[in-house]
Amino acid sequence: MSGDRLGAMQVAALLVSASYGIGFLFGSGELAMSHGMAGCLYPWLTGAGMLLLAFLSARLWRIGMPVWDLFGNRYGAVVKRYVAVLSVIWMTGVLAAQIQGAGTTLSMVGVPGTLSLPIVSLAIFVAARLRLGVASKIFALCLLAGSIVLLLAVLDLGGLGIYLHAIPRFASDLHRVGGSEVATMTIAVVFLVVTGADYQQFIIAARSPAAAVAGCALAAVVLIVVGALPASAVLAANGAGWLAHTDDAKQAIPLVLAHMSDRLGSWAGTVMLLTLIAAALGSGAAVVRAMSTAVMAMPEITREDAKAPASAVVVLMGAIVASRGQAIIETMIDLNIVYIASIGPLFALLLLNIAVPPVAAQRALVAGCFSSIALYATKWFGLATGNVELMFLGAGMFTSILALEVSRRRYARAA
Repeated sequence: MSGDRLGAMQVAALLVSASYGIGFLFGSGELAMSHGMAGCLYPWLTGAGMLLLAFLSARLWRIGMPVWDLFGNRYGAVVKRYVAVLSVIWMTGVLAAQIQGAGTTLSMVGVPGTLSLPIVSLAIFVAARLRLGVASKIFALCLLAGSIVLLLAVLDLGGLGIYLHAIPRFASDLHRVGGSEVATMTIAVVFLVVTGADYQQFIIAARSPAAAVAGCALAAVVLIVVGALPASAVLAANGAGWLAHTDDAKQAIPLVLAHMSDRLGSWAGTVMLLTLIAAALGSGAAVVRAMSTAVMAMPEITREDAKAPASAVVVLMGAIVASRGQAIIETMIDLNIVYIASIGPLFALLLLNIAVPPVAAQRALVAGCFSSIALYATKWFGLATGNVELMFLGAGMFTSILALEVSRRRYARAA
């Protein structure tokens, strides 16, 4: 059995691959277009979350179950189902990021924007339904190829100095993001790394607690080192005039890679863009499978009769969110907030081993979810503008705590 378990290097590789997707790459480049080296914020927060995960991974390994099962064991099947649904909600943001990235790249090879999102969504659904096997490794190699070309672009453009001075430049550019936005991103990204089932699955599969800890720590180092690469490439390319004629910041990384690939021949730039599309399809398919697994965690659903419809529904959800046209990182953060506001208070009580009646736990999750989704809708329809996510997070958590306390007191009186 131990031969089927993961060593530290394997855990690290899988954690990095789960983190370093199109949202990570394109989103960092997009943020760098407006905020300079502060574009490193999302990757570096992911690395910081991985360090925190390293401190918790031995305990997670011993528990040996994903987050919805953990809640289900403590509070019952209904809470397990609610947490699974909330996991689908936050992963919708990640899926939307992959769809946005692939759609943006597809439009750069001549596909009309009105067709790119439907085409990408259908392709991701098909890819998620296949037994990928070797194909999944090919998708990962496509992303690796893009990263290598990005590194070559940094070196070719004389951007090595930018990369080596990433930390001081990050510190000087961070004010361009804004304090509330930094706080929101920190909470949203770090909390999701620690509680996300897509990360926890590799911790659980580790050969030993030591392998889990070492794998998380190594993944954190890799993500922090690699995290400065997209922003460095964008800053160097901007200085060279490569990005002077783009009005869509999402195109920053694809344009850098296409320009660099064109050095090999007129065809190479198009091949690189197609490679990025393939990488996005692979990342999107992996997210859809994780989301479908969360749906399958609902007790009344069986794999045989619901897996294909579940995949179709989650892809449609991702496509709808992607169609909003938000910034890639903002897309992910907004839905992370819904998840955190809903389960955050209950998760804290669980870690503190404070007993909560199952009915109170159910009502807290429902209250937090409905209030945070309602607030999310106000931003969707333009009723709220600006950096309101931190306020939304506080309001959602307050509603969850209020429902928890009211239900707990009613339960105590009834007892």
